Parts: sequence; structure tokens; C-alpha cells
Amino acid sequence: MRKTTSILAALLLLVLPASAQRVVERTYVATDRDVYVAGDLLWYSAFCLDAEKGTLSPVSCVAYVELHGTGAMVASGKVALDHGRGAGRLALPATLPTGNYRLVVYTTQNKAEKGYDYTGIASKTLSIFNVLSNERLEGGVEIVSEDITPASPGRTNDTPASLDIKWQDSVLVVTNHGDRAATLSLSVYHDDGISATGNPSISDFVAGCRGIGPVRLDDKVIPEYEGEIIRGHITGFSEEMMPKLVGKFAFISTPSDKSDVYASIIDQAGRVAFYTGNIYGNKEYICEIEGIDPSLNCFITLDSPFTGENVAPVAPLKLSPSQREALLARSVAMQLERKFTADTLFDLLPLRTAGLFGETEIVYPLDDYTRFTTMEEVFIEFIPEIRARRRSDGSRDIQIRLVNGTEPAFSRSPTLMLLDGVPVFDQQKIMDYDPLLVESIHIYPQTYYIGNRSFEGIVNFVTYKHTLPGFKFGGNVRVVDFQGVSVPMAATGAALEREDGYPDYRQTLYWHPVLEVEPGTAVRIPVKLPDYKGRFSVVAEGLSTDGKPLEAHTSFVTK
Repeated sequence: MRKTTSILAALLLLVLPASAQRVVERTYVATDRDVYVAGDLLWYSAFCLDAEKGTLSPVSCVAYVELHGTGAMVASGKVALDHGRGAGRLALPATLPTGNYRLVVYTTQNKAEKGYDYTGIASKTLSIFNVLSNERLEGGVEIVSEDITPASPGRTNDTPASLDIKWQDSVLVVTNHGDRAATLSLSVYHDDGISATGNPSISDFVAGCRGIGPVRLDDKVIPEYEGEIIRGHITGFSEEMMPKLVGKFAFISTPSDKSDVYASIIDQAGRVAFYTGNIYGNKEYICEIEGIDPSLNCFITLDSPFTGENVAPVAPLKLSPSQREALLARSVAMQLERKFTADTLFDLLPLRTAGLFGETEIVYPLDDYTRFTTMEEVFIEFIPEIRARRRSDGSRDIQIRLVNGTEPAFSRSPTLMLLDGVPVFDQQKIMDYDPLLVESIHIYPQTYYIGNRSFEGIVNFVTYKHTLPGFKFGGNVRVVDFQGVSVPMAATGAALEREDGYPDYRQTLYWHPVLEVEPGTAVRIPVKLPDYKGRFSVVAEGLSTDGKPLEAHTSFVTK
């Protein structure tokens, strides 16, 4: 949401320079490991490149992640991009059959390409074992009797000295020897000898981007320059009803103490498009149409942004009896993590967020001394910025005192009423609402745009529970589950305390998806070690600011 002095996100997207719309993007995903068990958390770090320049792309602000088995998508996620970098995690379903899977990542720019290859250099093969079930991916497993040695990744980095990792007394020292800043992913994980399918490195990825060649782009596809464009359509209407819907405003919002609301005009085909900043986490969105006749049984349905393309299968996973003990250990680690490890053991990375209402806000807390039995009494006795005028039909029209000009004046056009951040277009429902449920009233006394719908001021009634208690929606309102972008986190040595007092750890000891290292400097990272004996691998991948791929690998043994 922005004030009238701001450029609307929708208009900004529609007038993007042609050069921005023609950028050819490819996204590399580094994962904390290449081998998982069903039920694990898959941590990933995204590098979105302008394929022509070889540097991080500033265009797309969201990428889509799909995990494919044989002929089907089995898991999906979204990652927020900030100047080409992003991070997230994907919960692998505990029911996944054993086999090799393909991880696919793409942006809206890729969906605009003619004949885009979803199985190309921007995909990755992951081995997933289900140790609680004998089910195997159809055509995705090959039983072998001999021991399996891990596949060589076939690194091709021609500048190994640019990045260096050393292990010094439980401290990782990451040194950038180059003359440009580096952005990296860094993983420390238990190397238990389970074979991993060799994947291209970031050096291979960058080299592959240089050989893409000319690409045809659909100029009608709008890049997601500010964040995800949520698309949908109106269902349940007939052709005769269509003229009553075209030009009306559709809204989506989520209940919270802060507003997260977006608007779109319904077009001739009954379609809507909400231009948003990135929305973090999974939420419930309330979908409603302003001013719709209650007798019209139609509502908003949100479209899935995932392509669900049929991707080419990967090579079968080789399964050997020699892997049994290591897989059982992984299963125990995964179950311990799910049961005991809390999100407080992870560091939240910076989020790119958009402003809500701007700086001007007037807050009235409704404490024990300002309690009234009706909302009208609250306005009359306590809040001079709000007044309610009676209409000819007996209902009330709520107005607020605006501060747009030199002299404050009450609004004449509609003021937007929000209850826990959700629009309430029937203002009589606000007048009838129980003020004892309201914790505070927030007033924004300026003209605001949501999409291209303007309102003379906004009032947000925030309840104690932030869930619109006791409020009844109309029959056209739908509440839908929405999958937002993954909240970026770094797993910084999450520990599980055993009964004997010694710590035990998950398979991944440390993960940082967006590690920034300045040129000619070193970063020291303490890593807590487990109490069990084993070999551990350290892998860093990334790019310098001029697009040079960077890789470093080391390992150590605990005794």
C-alpha cells in the first residue's frame, strides 16, 4: 500500500523498460546436501543471473522451486530474490518414495521464454531415501550388490585460489582473496559415505549460461519486479452476470495486527491480478469483491503460479545393502530434528519488505478508561478524528479527518475500514462491532492507493486476537490457503541435548545461504561439533560481484 505521492506497483510494472523485460535469467540453487531422507528439511540458496552479462540479475524478485519425481511434482516452494540472491527451505514429505528427484527453479522471465528447458542447467538431481517404507519411485531405483563410492562432482573452477576455507580449532575461516566482494552459500554436513549423484557446480552453471544463445521472450509477460503477482479469476458467474462484475474491485487480505491487503480490477474475462511485494510464509487470505450484489453467487479463486511441467526423468538411484547403517542414522537424526529442534535455533536473515501506510499514524489504545459499549460512543467520546453520519436508509457512513492539505477536513469519498487488516466494505458492520473486542484503533489520515483503488483515509480496528473474532463475512467471501515465499534462515549449529548431557546434532551442522565476504578479508565462523566420530565436509559456492564463480571445499574428522 502506498500514498498518492508514490508510484503504484501495478503502473510501475506496466511501464518497465524494454531492456528489463528482455533479460534472460537462469537460477542456480545450492543445497546444504545432495542426499536426504524423506521428512528432511532441504535448505537452499538461490543465485539468479542475467545470463547474457553473467552477473546477478536485478529484475525478478521471486523464483519458484519445484521437486519432481517420476511424472509428477511432489513439493514446491517460492524464494524471494533481492538483486539476484535469495534463500529458503523446503520440507520434504515423509511419504516420498526412495529414488532420485529433480529440483527445478525458474522465474517469470523463464515462463516467458519460448521453449524454456526446465531440465537444463537450472535444475539439480537430489537423492532421497525413505527409511520408513519400502516404496520406491517408479523406474527410479536400481538395486546393486557392491559398495557404492560417492560420485565425483567434476569441479571445473579455474580460479581455486580466489576463495579459501580452513578449519582451525572448531572455527571455519572463509577467505576471499579476490578484488571483488563475494556472496556465498556455506554448508557443513556429515559425510557418511552415502553416494550422491554428481551435479554441475556453479562454475559449470556459469559456463552453461554463456552458451545459451538468442532467446525469444513473450513481451506480454510482466516481470515480477516488485514481488509475486498473484493471479486469479472469478468463478460461479454466468455470461449474463459478467457486466455486473467488470470494473469492480477485488481484494485479498490476511488477518494480522498490520495490514497486508491488495486490490485488482476485474477485467472483461473475469480475471484479476494483485501486484504485491513478496509475502513471507504461509497464510490464510480472505478474498472478497467490493460492492458486489449478495445475491450473486460468485467468488475469487487464486491460480497456482507453478508450471507443473513434465520434466525429464533423472538417472536411477543406486541402492546397496552397504548403505543400511548410514541411512538408519540419518533417519534418527531427521526424527530428532522434527521433534526437538525449534526455530529459535535458526537465525532469521534480512527480509525485503514494503511499507504499509507510511509514516503518519494516529493510535488510540482502548484501555480500561476508554471502554464504551458501542462503537459510536467510542467515536464521540474518545476519537475526534472519526465521525459517523447517518444515511437516508438509517445506516452510518464513517468519515475521518484528513491532513492532505493545509487545513484538516473530513473525508467526502469512502474511507477504508479494516478489521485486523481485512477490508470491511459494509461500514454498518463496523458500527455494530463490539468495541470490547478491540485492542486499539489505528488512523491513517491521508489519501491512499491500494493497487489503483483510492481511499480517503484508512481506519484499522485491531482486536486482541488479531483474527476478526465474532465477525461474519458475506456469502461471496472465501478464505484460502496461500503459500508465500520461504522465510530465509541460517541454521547455525542447532543442538539437541541428550540425557547424558552431551550434545548431538543433525546431519547439517551449519548452513548459511547468503554469506557476504568483502574482498581481501576473512570471516571466522564458530561451528559446534557433535560428540560422535565421523567425517564432515565443508562446501562453499558463490559469485563475485563481477560474475566470477567461486568454490572451495574441505573436510575434517572428529575423534
